[in-house]
Amino acid sequence: MRIKKMPLCQFQAVMRRKWAPVQLIDDAIPRWLRSIPATVVHSVYASGSEDPGIPHSDPHVPSGSLIGGIDVYRKAPDDPCELNKDWYAVIVIPGSDDMLLVRGPIKDAEHWLNDIPNRLKGAEILAVPPKIGEMK
Repeated sequence: MRIKKMPLCQFQAVMRRKWAPVQLIDDAIPRWLRSIPATVVHSVYASGSEDPGIPHSDPHVPSGSLIGGIDVYRKAPDDPCELNKDWYAVIVIPGSDDMLLVRGPIKDAEHWLNDIPNRLKGAEILAVPPKIGEMK
C-alpha cells in the first residue's frame, strides 16, 4: 500500500459528476498512473464528489475525507481471469486546497474479473482535463 499525491486539478472533472462513474483516457488519466505500460492497462474508471467526503483515517492517513476512488483494470493473461482490478482511495486532507492523497492499490472483492462490471458500462468518457480557466 502506497500513498501518492495528486493535484486537485487532475481529479476535479471527476468530482463534478457527483459520484457518477467516468472512464478516464489519454490526458484525463492522473499523471501518477501514466507510468503503467499501456500494454498492461485495460481501462481506468473513477468517481468522486466535491461534497464533503466520508471521514477516513488509517495508519498512513491519520485524518481526511474519502472523496473519490479510481479503479484500474489490468490485462491478466497469466491469471485465472481476463482482468484484475486495483482500487485507489482518493482522500482530501484538512487544510489542503490543491493536493489530494491517493492510497492504494487495494484489492477488493472485484479483483479478479472476466469483464468490466455492468455499472461501469456506458460511463461518460473523460479524455482531457478541463482547461485552467474552466476550473472552479
